[in-house]
Amino acid sequence: MRSNSVRASVAVAAVAGLVLAIAAPAEAGLRHHDRVYADSFGNLVIDSAAGYKRIIVGEGRHAKELSNFTGAGQPDVAYDDADEPGAPGCYQPPVLVKGRSYMYGLSDGEMPNLSPCR
Repeated sequence: MRSNSVRASVAVAAVAGLVLAIAAPAEAGLRHHDRVYADSFGNLVIDSAAGYKRIIVGEGRHAKELSNFTGAGQPDVAYDDADEPGAPGCYQPPVLVKGRSYMYGLSDGEMPNLSPCR
């Protein structure tokens, strides 16, 4: 009686392993090449198909050139040409920096505007 339950458990584990083995390559095929784009701060972002992301500060202008070197297929390239610091009429609330405000060069009671409107 006990051997039947062990056999059933082994069979269930084998079927589950087979399902995982079939499903994993199908999911991996969704990202078969690197994605290169320039973010809104002018940085070059290379989102690798291997799972890691490289950010090169200030080199967003090279996104179009580097998209030619990013593996199989046509890479997804997104450009942000908007150089506007903020839209007119955009509300930008001040940010209260508690604790070590002296590290940011702020006077006592000064409220900086850390987040520009997008």
